Amino acid sequence: MNYVLLKGIYHVVGSSPDGDSIKFKAANPANWQLINSEFSTEFADNFTTNEGAVQLRLQGVDALETHYSAPKPTVPADLKGKTSVTLKEPPYMSLSQPSAMAKGAAEYFMKLLGITEVKWRNSPRGSYISEARMTVGSATAVIKEKGKDGVPGFIVTGDIEKNGRPISWVFSGDLPIKDGSVITTDQLAEIADKSANYELLRSGMIYPLYYMTLAGKLRRKLDAAVQEAQTNAKKPSGTVPNNIWQLDRSTSGVTLATLKAITDDNVVYPDLFRRILRHYQLVQMNAYWTALRSGAANVTPPTGFDLGKLFDGANPYVFVISDQDFVRMADIFEINGDSLRMKKLPSDLVFLS
Repeated sequence: MNYVLLKGIYHVVGSSPDGDSIKFKAANPANWQLINSEFSTEFADNFTTNEGAVQLRLQGVDALETHYSAPKPTVPADLKGKTSVTLKEPPYMSLSQPSAMAKGAAEYFMKLLGITEVKWRNSPRGSYISEARMTVGSATAVIKEKGKDGVPGFIVTGDIEKNGRPISWVFSGDLPIKDGSVITTDQLAEIADKSANYELLRSGMIYPLYYMTLAGKLRRKLDAAVQEAQTNAKKPSGTVPNNIWQLDRSTSGVTLATLKAITDDNVVYPDLFRRILRHYQLVQMNAYWTALRSGAANVTPPTGFDLGKLFDGANPYVFVISDQDFVRMADIFEINGDSLRMKKLPSDLVFLS
């Protein structure tokens, strides 16, 4: 697979970057046309909505969620258009994982690019950055106006995901390579350990997330960073750990008495966090739909998370590297009542899509 190198500027003021996503404006917007993707229409929407400051998705990594909203489940055909004067539809919440760790990863990511002293502001739609210090070489300034901030860097990307975000390797600084140059997998592997992707994994502040589209050579490069972070997690540290492998409960197990178990109390694999929230939302909606069908005046609150049905209707195949085999997602989990644990490390999994 070949990739394209694009030079440009990273923007954060007025937006909500996290540990695996940030806005980037290409120096030459025409270079985006060099990427061949089935999601070019979604990218065009991303480009237009953000006035050219495109939201990126970092390759090979998954940060703790700072503002995740589960999508609305599809309304059953027999209930479309049906409402009730007494029943209220369950709210759709935007939730985060333990905020200190989630925002810590976002701030460390920005620091790698030369963006520090960020100030977050809360709004009804979530938190965003109201100002930040931008440092380029010896020049530095605090910027408060959206679109007027920015630090230079470059990305290497070869595809766009379904939400219109280029799947990118993110770098600070510059390279003596022409903007818009085609980069091979071997060339990318040579500089991968200089990327923010690699450093974020090496720091232990984010999780790995591998897809089949990631070349094995590049995945093994990122794996080396993950292994270093896991080794460092076993060493004595300060009173406030900043390495997710010191806190991760995905493989040791977590009990879901309430949502607080994964939003405040425990750190789990972000993919698992999102699946649980989508499932929780569906459980809540099923209770609402049941009441709507029966004409009840009130909704009977669901008890627990009904984890036994966590993968009903959404049980994709994943490739387990250590077993060299494809299995269903449900097969890598052990579920007992309201408790569950992953039987494989996140770094041992490759998702098909």
